[in-house]
Amino acid sequence: MSKLFSVVIPTYNQARFLTKSVTSVLSQSINNYEIIIIDNFSNDETEKIVKEFKSDKIIYRKKNNNGVIGVSRNEGVRLSSGSWIAFLDSDDYWYNDRLKLISEFIYRQNEKDSYDVITTDEKWISNENKKNRIYKYGPFTKNFYKKLLIEGNCISNSATVVKKDFLIKNNLQFSENKDFVTVEDYDFYLCLALKGAKFKFIHKVLGEHLFHKDSASSFIDKHLIALEKMIMFHISEKQNFSKNKKKLIKNLKCYIDLKKIVFQIKEKKNYGAAALIFIRNFVYRPIIFLNLLLKQIVNRISNSYFH
Repeated sequence: MSKLFSVVIPTYNQARFLTKSVTSVLSQSINNYEIIIIDNFSNDETEKIVKEFKSDKIIYRKKNNNGVIGVSRNEGVRLSSGSWIAFLDSDDYWYNDRLKLISEFIYRQNEKDSYDVITTDEKWISNENKKNRIYKYGPFTKNFYKKLLIEGNCISNSATVVKKDFLIKNNLQFSENKDFVTVEDYDFYLCLALKGAKFKFIHKVLGEHLFHKDSASSFIDKHLIALEKMIMFHISEKQNFSKNKKKLIKNLKCYIDLKKIVFQIKEKKNYGAAALIFIRNFVYRPIIFLNLLLKQIVNRISNSYFH
C-alpha cells in the first residue's frame, strides 16, 4: 500500500530539537506516512538520535547541501513515495491529529474542487522574548501569484503539504541558488502559484514554529538581502502580469523597507534609522508605501494575535 504522506525533514546540528520534531510525527493518530530525514552531515548527536527511534517509518540519508537547504528538501522529495509531500523543519513540531485532519480533507475532495497545496495554522514560539503568537496563513485569492509577490509570503513550510503529482507535472522543486538561502520556501510557493496551483488554508492550529538564535530566519540582515534578490528575479524573469517593472520594483523597495523598519526597531532598537527609512519612503513613493503599509497592518490584525 502506497503512503499518503512523505514527511521531509532537513536537518543540520539540530539534535536538541530533532527528538521533539520526529516524535511529533511518530505520534500522529494515523499511520499512512513515512519520514525522510536528510542530514547535512551534522557533527552533533543527530545520527545517534535518529537510530534510537528504531522506526521502520524513518528513512535517514546524509547529503552535503553546501549551506543550501533546498538541496536537502529536493533530495527528500526525490526519495519520497507518498502522494503528498509534507515539509517539517527539524526545530518545529506538529500536534498529533494534524495528518489525520488533512487526510480527511483530502479524501473529501472531489475532482471539481480539489487542491494542490494545503496549509494549516501554527503557533509561533519565540525562545528569545518568550512571546507566542497564533498565525493564520493565507488567504487564497484570485491572481494568487501576484498577491504573493507584491504583498509578501503568507505560507509556512512546516505547516504545508503539497501534492507530489503537481510537482512532477510542472517540474517544480526548491531553488538551489545560494542567493536565495532563507527565502527558498517563499520562492517555491511563488513558483507553485505561478503554475496555477490551488491553495487551501485550513484555519486550525496544528503545529508550532520555533524561532531561536540559531534558526536560519533569525539572520535578518542576510535574509533581507536574499529576499530582495529573489523578488527581483521574479519581477524580471518570472512574472507576466505587468510590463511596468519599474512600478513593481518600487513595490519591492517599499516591501523590503517595511521589513527593515521592523528590523531596526525590534532587533537593533535604532529608532532613528527606522524613522529615516520611513521618511524616505513617505517622500519618494508615498502612495505605494502607505498602501502597502496599510495592507500589512490589516493582514497583521486579521491573520494573527498574541496570547
